[in-house]
Amino acid sequence: MSTPLRVGRIVALNMYPIYHHLEAVADPGLVFTDGLPATLNAALLSGALDVSAMSSIEYARNANRLTLLPVASISAQGAVDSIQVFSRVPFDQMRTVAVTPHSAPSVALLRILVGPEVAFTPLTGSPTDALEQVDGVLLIADEALVGLREGIAAIHTDLGERWRAGTGLPMVFAVWAARHDAAPTTRIAHLMGLLGDAQTRFAYDPEAVVAAAAERFPFAADYIRGYFGRLGYGFGAQEQAGLRRFLELAVQAGELASLDGIDLG
Repeated sequence: MSTPLRVGRIVALNMYPIYHHLEAVADPGLVFTDGLPATLNAALLSGALDVSAMSSIEYARNANRLTLLPVASISAQGAVDSIQVFSRVPFDQMRTVAVTPHSAPSVALLRILVGPEVAFTPLTGSPTDALEQVDGVLLIADEALVGLREGIAAIHTDLGERWRAGTGLPMVFAVWAARHDAAPTTRIAHLMGLLGDAQTRFAYDPEAVVAAAAERFPFAADYIRGYFGRLGYGFGAQEQAGLRRFLELAVQAGELASLDGIDLG
């Protein structure tokens, strides 16, 4: 029997439509490790994982070590809710922001949007405590969704919406990638087939995924339904164009050394 493929699984609502169907397949050739994006990025690069959904900017920073699976992503065509800056002053007036340690692309996107003058500091305590010291706080995933629900600041700004308004393109927050030495090509191709099938199944019956997510995550089904509707999981021409533009601007902002060796499929 071949060794199972070690797959990173982002433990957030935004990726659940894909993982719901991967779990349903119950493929013994897949072994999942749960974590937030920064943890999974490190595990993939260290060799603890073979393949994972990972931050788009971290893929680009390590493209010489990784193979992109050009079949799936986490992307948004506009406002997404789960990438938010909560602030006590208007977005364009911020001068200090405490940023989440969990999402490299969100930090890079914020730098692109605010320019070099705004100072970033790591978010180490609670967001509400941080807002007593800084102008804004960048939160992602379920933490951002809870922040919206609880109204933790007077102003909140959706970075997906800002990106779309400025570029007209979708924002790709995560891609799927494998280490070059991870597994035989046939096993990676099998996983790619499952990822494509998961997207098809979700599109065919989204209500089954909404109902299952409502049992697992602390959000009402009506909210989850709308939230899923703001996300995309494919990696077609528009997503590739959006990611390419993001990486070009990341180079200009000093968040990425160059585009050399990056193949978007």
